Amino acid sequence: MTERFPAIPDLTSCLRQLLAQVPAGWVTTCGDLARALGNRIAAKWVGHLALHHQHDNACTCHRILRAGGALGAYIEESSKAKASRLEAEGVAVRQGTVDLERFGFRDFTTDCPLIRLREIQEDIQTKIVLRPRRRIPKLTGGVDVSYPTPETGVAAYALVETATGRLVWSTTVRRRVAFPYISTYLSFREIPILLELLDVVRAAGRLADVLLVDGSGVLHQRHAGVASHLGVVASLPTVGVTKKLLFGQVDIEGMAPGESRPVVHQDQLLGVALRPTAGSRRPIFISPGHRVDVDFSEKLVRRLLTGRRLPEPLYRADRISREEGKAAADVRR
Repeated sequence: MTERFPAIPDLTSCLRQLLAQVPAGWVTTCGDLARALGNRIAAKWVGHLALHHQHDNACTCHRILRAGGALGAYIEESSKAKASRLEAEGVAVRQGTVDLERFGFRDFTTDCPLIRLREIQEDIQTKIVLRPRRRIPKLTGGVDVSYPTPETGVAAYALVETATGRLVWSTTVRRRVAFPYISTYLSFREIPILLELLDVVRAAGRLADVLLVDGSGVLHQRHAGVASHLGVVASLPTVGVTKKLLFGQVDIEGMAPGESRPVVHQDQLLGVALRPTAGSRRPIFISPGHRVDVDFSEKLVRRLLTGRRLPEPLYRADRISREEGKAAADVRR
């Protein structure tokens, strides 16, 4: 049974509302805006949006600076244009820098939406069940999401024969994705479209016993990566597989092809790093999502490696989602 997924805040609108609170004659920084959203980790996204948004003469994005008061880039022209607008509002600019002690604004009125989302993840963490699973399924599913545009997602499901890696069936779903990519909050970007995809898969009678997810399971700062979060809300056994380590400690120096090493945090085993092939210099990172354990997760992924870096269901899902996204983009041209 699928749980109801919570309403997701429109972070772009939240950011605009915060910026609107910065008066003329004052400035703010990407970090201060991110903290007002609820987590400093969003600063990179704030900086990206400052340079990629619908801009007009009334826009006050020139009031967003880098840490330390450096002007940074400007969506309109050069940093000189940014300095001119600030100086016209009474902000002193000296050698491309503004004194934040004098001109910095931090008195935001905010409900900190990222704190609320973090609390949702913390609640999900309490519902995750990690348990041994002995039987390797005959068929395994994999899901991945690609983004032909920043606000368009294409989610793909690939069902493969575990013993051979043969693709048995696949399907895709395409929809608007509003929540941005912010590290550790991937669930809120991808789970809505993945739940829609799984509805299609269930209706077709093609849902696998175990699902591989392109994302972390319990290898996550709040032990609730997208694989774990999806497993809980969709009530499915899930395994997370990533190319980058989001959380935990492991020594990957000198790993031999086929070798795995434990990924731990505070002496707790959370997953493994596995070098899948001789051609892959860096490992993949495997962690249980929900209703499986580390041992089963590694065994299943090993069964599904066919000479590529990724296990076959995720390789197929990635390829299918990208091809579908490219085809849709070509149609629009």
